Amino acid sequence: MKLFEDIITDLRSWIEDMKASSTDFTEGAAAHVTWPAGERGNIVLQNDTAVELGNPRDESASFLVWTDNGDLVRDGMFTCIGPEISSYSSNRLPLGKTVILAVTGFTEDNCYERYREIELIRYDLNLRGYMLRAVSQHMREWSRISRQAMEDGFSLEVLASILMERYRRLDYVSAVEILFVTSSPENVRSLRNMGERAMRLIGAMNKMAHELSFDCGTCDYTDVCAEVEGLRSMRNSVKKKVSC
Repeated sequence: MKLFEDIITDLRSWIEDMKASSTDFTEGAAAHVTWPAGERGNIVLQNDTAVELGNPRDESASFLVWTDNGDLVRDGMFTCIGPEISSYSSNRLPLGKTVILAVTGFTEDNCYERYREIELIRYDLNLRGYMLRAVSQHMREWSRISRQAMEDGFSLEVLASILMERYRRLDYVSAVEILFVTSSPENVRSLRNMGERAMRLIGAMNKMAHELSFDCGTCDYTDVCAEVEGLRSMRNSVKKKVSC
């Protein structure tokens, strides 16, 4: 299924534009690291927090996209546009985060369920000194990193490396690339625009998977279904099953 290829291509151009206009960015293969598990609940209290990312009072945009074209994904690549948290003195930063996956075996029948499985991975992280709060339907992600974790060397690259390893545990994920944006609220909002396009496609998948309604005249996603071949194929597959 081809759903996000145009978005990934636009995202790649956007990254290059950001790098050209920024003096503060990191890019390279993420180091392979481990991090100890947290205690049950893994709460990071306000007075123990060194850095907050994507606080509700700041900008936040988090989304993932995938493709079966492995050439579009730079496996193991970590990019951070803006300061790495390990070198930043402020206790709050805006957060943009995009995960790009190369996958195999995605079909009209399993696409949405596999998306749900991939999406749940970030909630399953249990890392000492790292606490995640996320509202995926609003593309928001809010996290806290404790002072002790920062002293022990926690960073966005560490987080990216661990996430990559978790995604690769899925037998249908063949490559992972992760982008973080901490440079400014304006840049995070710019990233959000591409994320909103991706979420429109995912919203259409959700509707097809659960509502089983084929009245295009009353559907909010007619525009994206008409433009994206993968969604048209998924719609026709579901429609055929229902009519059998």
